[in-house]
Amino acid sequence: MMAETHPKSEVSSTVTTSPTYAAPQKASGISLCLEYFKTAPGIIKIIELVIGIFCMACAAPAWTNGTHWFLFVVVTAFVSTALWCFIYLLNLKSAINLPIDWLLTELILTALFAVLYIIASIVQLISSVTKPRPPSRLKPFYILSGIFGIFNLIAYAIGSFYLYRDWKDSHPHSSFSGSVLKRNP
Repeated sequence: MMAETHPKSEVSSTVTTSPTYAAPQKASGISLCLEYFKTAPGIIKIIELVIGIFCMACAAPAWTNGTHWFLFVVVTAFVSTALWCFIYLLNLKSAINLPIDWLLTELILTALFAVLYIIASIVQLISSVTKPRPPSRLKPFYILSGIFGIFNLIAYAIGSFYLYRDWKDSHPHSSFSGSVLKRNP
């Protein structure tokens, strides 16, 4: 029996990661761009807006201080997310030439809203259960708004993850890796 020898074919594969969404580079002005809303970050933004509407609808007549705080966080996050949706819809990131790191700005805001949502949802749930004030007919809606707030917290956390991943992919070298931080002997 003779053993057959086959030459090994070397297959090299390189894995490259690209950002979840890269704005089209063809247009320099304002143009309608719906492609963003077909990506995972765009779908998450739409989910954040829809859940925010449910949060505002359920907590609308604010009877407690906790509900005032909850509505403040929900409305601020809703307006900010709606503005980001318009920025992506009209492709304003490429139309406006400002020295802004758009991804980092959006990442910081989205992560901040995730933290504010967890605080506001806890405050809403506690104030709607322990306070004698809202009327009993509104308590189920206040509890439901706190639960929707937790769902929106999850959506904002997922959005922060996508933004962090995109920001890390677009900034392969950290600005802190320069020779300034190297230790002198």
